[in-house]
Order: sequence, then structure tokens, then C-alpha cells
Amino acid sequence: MPSRDRPSMPHDAVSAVPLSTIAVGTSVRLHAVTDAASRPHLRALGLVDAARFRVCKSGDPCIVQVRTTRIGLSRTIAAEVLVVSDRNTEP
Repeated sequence: MPSRDRPSMPHDAVSAVPLSTIAVGTSVRLHAVTDAASRPHLRALGLVDAARFRVCKSGDPCIVQVRTTRIGLSRTIAAEVLVVSDRNTEP
């Protein structure tokens, strides 16, 4: 039975974790954004499906680098961004 707090995720999404839990310097790929209202804003900032980015600062704000641009996200939004490990080390 799915939890009321978290949407049901496909079985292959087991390794997806909130961006807010990722260590500084880690490169990840966007898996999903659980907050529907934030999706268009994050897409406009470059966080599109499977986008690669690197965590520059954790906390509030969480700062990520997408290509050559750094983006600050509140801890609340970072918790709604689900990411998976990126085997490559460069964003």
C-alpha cells in the first residue's frame, strides 16, 4: 500500500533519493520532482528530465551546478527533487 506522504514510485526508482540528502561534490541525474507546482519552474532553470548536475552546497539553500550555471534551491524544494547517482563525475 502506497504511503500518503510520498507518491507511489516504480520499482526501478528504488535508488532515487531526495536531493537534500546528497553530499557536496556529488554528481547526480534528475529522476523526478514530486511537487507538481515546482516542475515548470525547475525546468525553466535547466533541471529537465535526466539532467546531470553537481551539488555545490547542501543545506538551505542547496546550490547545484547545471552545466555552467549555479542554482539555489530551498531545502523544501530540494527535498522534492528526486535524483539518482550519475556514474560520470563531471556535470
